[in-house]
Amino acid sequence: MYETEVKDLTPEEAKRLYDQGVPFVDVREVEEYAQARIPGASLLPLSEFLARHGEIPKDRPVVLYCRTGNRSWQAAAWLASQGYGNVYNLEGGIVRWYRAGLPVDTTPVEVGYAATPYREVGPHEAEKLLPEAFVVDVREPWEYREGHVPGAVNIPLSLLPQKLSTLPQDRPILLVCNSGNRSGVAADFLVQQGFSGEKVYNLEGGTYAWMGAGLPIER
Repeated sequence: MYETEVKDLTPEEAKRLYDQGVPFVDVREVEEYAQARIPGASLLPLSEFLARHGEIPKDRPVVLYCRTGNRSWQAAAWLASQGYGNVYNLEGGIVRWYRAGLPVDTTPVEVGYAATPYREVGPHEAEKLLPEAFVVDVREPWEYREGHVPGAVNIPLSLLPQKLSTLPQDRPILLVCNSGNRSGVAADFLVQQGFSGEKVYNLEGGTYAWMGAGLPIER
């Protein structure tokens, strides 16, 4: 997804940094964090990453993790593309960390779960929006070229902050990726930047759901 090389760490390598006091950041969602987490790790969900990444220090090492290492890899790659030079990804996530016999905190944590500030729509609802909506595909250019929702403009997630001025505020915006994950991050970011949550839509299930519903794609 990104051309940046991500520094992966085994649980044992990550534990050495942990013992040195290097901060760990959990990029899972709040309900996952509440069930079990690496002791002392802070929570910064991937769904809030674009808006809150400034909370991560640029001047010291940081280890990111999720359940299996996929979401944290995406987060680490994006940070690296933004100039963070000391970001590491815990390979295999908290699952592999736990299986290596390393400590996990399962003390109950009270966390609030807020409804999304934007609107989630399925493929057929999204299709009805096409005549008036500005459709943004937040995948990488190579993914976009393989097939996209008709009329969609390609603005990769990593470039979205620089492209805000190109987005209309007076019509619906439909955000799309492969599965609805990256586009959900983008939708959340737009709302936090002042776009009306009533006009920001995320395609649930992404292009996979769109094609699965038998709807056309452009190449």
